[in-house]
Amino acid sequence: MRKAFIWVLMIFMVISLAACGSNQEPAAGSAGETGESEGSALDGYPSKPVEVIVAYAAGGGTDVGARLLLSEAEKILGQPMVVLNIEGAGGEIGFTELAKADPDGYTIGFINLPTFVSLPMDRETQYAVEDVRPIVNHVFDPGVLVVRGDSPWETFEQFVDYVKENPGTVAISNNGAGASNHIGAAHLEYEAGIEVIHAPFDGTTNMLAALRGSHVDATVAKISEVADLVNAGELRLLASYTARRIEEFPEVPTLGEFGYEILFGSARALVAPAGVPDEIIDHLADVFHQAIVSDEHMAKAREANLPIMYMGPDELRYYMVNEAIYLEEIKPLIGM
Repeated sequence: MRKAFIWVLMIFMVISLAACGSNQEPAAGSAGETGESEGSALDGYPSKPVEVIVAYAAGGGTDVGARLLLSEAEKILGQPMVVLNIEGAGGEIGFTELAKADPDGYTIGFINLPTFVSLPMDRETQYAVEDVRPIVNHVFDPGVLVVRGDSPWETFEQFVDYVKENPGTVAISNNGAGASNHIGAAHLEYEAGIEVIHAPFDGTTNMLAALRGSHVDATVAKISEVADLVNAGELRLLASYTARRIEEFPEVPTLGEFGYEILFGSARALVAPAGVPDEIIDHLADVFHQAIVSDEHMAKAREANLPIMYMGPDELRYYMVNEAIYLEEIKPLIGM
């Protein structure tokens, strides 16, 4: 526990220090007060397109949400925002490219939480959490347990009863070893006292393809990723990882209704490499805030079943710290 506490405290300190500059007034006699370099980082910015890294495949939940938001944000920014899908290793490859990019404001990207925080806990990654600076959070997508529409399990109780009677035979796909959906499935496995096979895939698109192709029996996904398939009858929701039933699917029970108090979902946030100047971070945060709250964006988000949850840089920073605390508490219990 002491090691866990120190690890979380270090994350808090480095992320807080990375962002504190944008929250402080310039000291008397500083360059900011004299005007010598005030706003200099914004001079001419942006003068070319901004690349936005998405660490998962095109067509997945993160990619869809990113393109929807960027189509509005680039109108405000005044330059195109170009998506780069750099997938692999459960998101690590794209996250690494983002963290190591030149800190000039022309490469930013989406991170998925808790995945971005959990991967460095699981293995030696090529990036660290403190390699990025928070800009804004865009989406919080609640977790759900899903099976095919033709599955013999019509209810959550039937699913759990079968797995208890047939331990180690039911395969649940996820979006990468140690990634968000893997954590959600493993947490349910622990709380329900069942034994399943965890089948990792690179990203949501491949994870869902495995389920739709009958290569696995179930998956833990986010509601925006499966809502259309559920409405079309191809997939079936068994339960949600939410405190209350999901408004669009009121017939689907929560895990809490069965005594499993598991709240789980994925935040999708925009960050920049750690060295990006404060002025650019503040400018991008303002641009994305305007885009998120715009009527056009909110209408498109509703159509795409995207649960919007805006957080500014400070809120996002604290959210990342809390995610680290949750992971440090739950991972030893679920064997990760």
